Amino acid sequence: MGLLERDSRGYMFSLDLLLALIPLTLLLGLVAADMDNILFQAEDAIFRGSTERIAADAVSTLLETSGDPTSWEQTGNPTVPGLAQYDAFKGIPIEGTISSQKLASLTLGDLQTMVGSEYGVYMTVSSITSTGSNGANIKTLGTYNSNAQDIVRVERVARYALLQAVSKSEGEIRGSGVSREYYDPPHKFATSYYYNQTYDYWVVFDNHGYEPSNVNLTINTNTITFTDLTDPVQLDPSNLKLDESNPSEFFNNTVKLIAIAPPGAWMNFYIVQVPKGTSSNVITLSNIKPEPCRLEFYIWTT
Repeated sequence: MGLLERDSRGYMFSLDLLLALIPLTLLLGLVAADMDNILFQAEDAIFRGSTERIAADAVSTLLETSGDPTSWEQTGNPTVPGLAQYDAFKGIPIEGTISSQKLASLTLGDLQTMVGSEYGVYMTVSSITSTGSNGANIKTLGTYNSNAQDIVRVERVARYALLQAVSKSEGEIRGSGVSREYYDPPHKFATSYYYNQTYDYWVVFDNHGYEPSNVNLTINTNTITFTDLTDPVQLDPSNLKLDESNPSEFFNNTVKLIAIAPPGAWMNFYIVQVPKGTSSNVITLSNIKPEPCRLEFYIWTT
């Protein structure tokens, strides 16, 4: 009887253990079955975060830097492409702006190099209407892949002008009945021999009441008189500072405007830099004043 009693106790212990293990086994089975899904979701979150970071870094590079080298648009071979206008006098990029020359030179290959070959990329730059919606398309690079599984989109607002004003006077020139001088020291523009081989410079007036005979513009030591303030006037390269023996060295140009007009008259003026051969029909006020634009950047894994 003693042996049977001991066996009975062992048998009951094994049955209790078996019954207790059943739910634990089921729980482990469910966890194991769902493990692939958990790992997939974790992996997807990591990839998504990585893609978002690459897209954000690419857009920051485009809008906050002028690229490397800063004049890469002249050769079309950037080490790092950047779109911000470059202030040669201060030696820094103007963040939040888009240079028309740099944007025109930017290629899909440049964007692809930035994000890597494992990603697809698509970018648009468009004007912003008075209602805040997209207006005219300025530039599109790439093809949008609507079939991609996970597309990351980054949007930023910047300021864009088709023409780049390298020197200007806005809101300062006002008629008073006496001759007055206006200087542009904060915006001295820099030129080099190489720049003079690449760009033309034009003077544009936004005139309201000034007579051409009462307006003289001095670039460095060269005085320019005008017979008309309506059409743009191209500057003679000899008016600008340069050194042919050091073609890449920049020199600052000074600007002084002497004008007289009766009270109530006012005027703005601009000196714009455009690629050589640009038609005078493009040199207009509407193409000089920066307007807000929207940059939309999309990437996805391929």
